[in-house]
Amino acid sequence: MDHATECIIWTGAHNGYGYGRRWDPVKRGANAVHRMAWEEVNGPIPDGLCVLHKCDTPACYRVEHLFLGTRSDNIWDMASKGRHWQQQKTHCPQGHL
Repeated sequence: MDHATECIIWTGAHNGYGYGRRWDPVKRGANAVHRMAWEEVNGPIPDGLCVLHKCDTPACYRVEHLFLGTRSDNIWDMASKGRHWQQQKTHCPQGHL
């Protein structure tokens, strides 16, 4: 990622995971701000693809920080950056390391 460009952080409503949300008049409901930003610049998101963050900042909607990928790509990206929830575990349910 080009670190010369700072994130643009959504300061409005967020979901429980920190992703910006706002009313989408096209979809007639709340939508993720980063998805709306992507579509505004690049057009519709193809079926089966997600909008991922290079910067790992859920509230960021700077289009240069976004890219398309599958759900599998999203999981691999998360795991490669040490953010997968399974990687956060330090002990098993019985308390062992």
